[in-house]
Amino acid sequence: MNASADVRYREAGAARSRFWPVGLLFVLVPVLIGQIPGALAFTLNPELATDLEMDRVPVPPGVFIAVWLVIKAGMGAAAWQLWRRAPRGSDVTVPLTVLIAGYLQPNLFWLADGLRSIAVTDATGLLLAAATVVVFSRYSAAAARWLLPWLIWMPITLGIKIAAIAGALSH
Repeated sequence: MNASADVRYREAGAARSRFWPVGLLFVLVPVLIGQIPGALAFTLNPELATDLEMDRVPVPPGVFIAVWLVIKAGMGAAAWQLWRRAPRGSDVTVPLTVLIAGYLQPNLFWLADGLRSIAVTDATGLLLAAATVVVFSRYSAAAARWLLPWLIWMPITLGIKIAAIAGALSH
């Protein structure tokens, strides 16, 4: 980034920083909308956790809910940080599109038919999280840092699912 672009970048961020209520919406909307698929899925099928073999996973469901609340809020904060700091007229379509894909991808969980397909969903989620962090870091390191909980969680949750599958296979 050359010096004049850097100045424009800082000026754009300073001008938009006074719009913090918009930033709050960037965080809250993804968190609230992100709860709809799970609430709907469990309302339609209260036995969904058992149907998906999640009862074999040795982690309480509340952990997954809490972690995803943090991740969704981080996604919103990353989008806000990118939008807020990008110079007027700059194209942030690519990182935001990749982020939206990453936001929507975990909903494939609700279409899974067991732990193996959930593990595949987690593996693709890990790849998408890594790609999103890389893309974001090219536009804004500060925005990319908000995505680190997602990048950290995906290998953990994938490992949990693989361990549960391996444990079930050894019986």
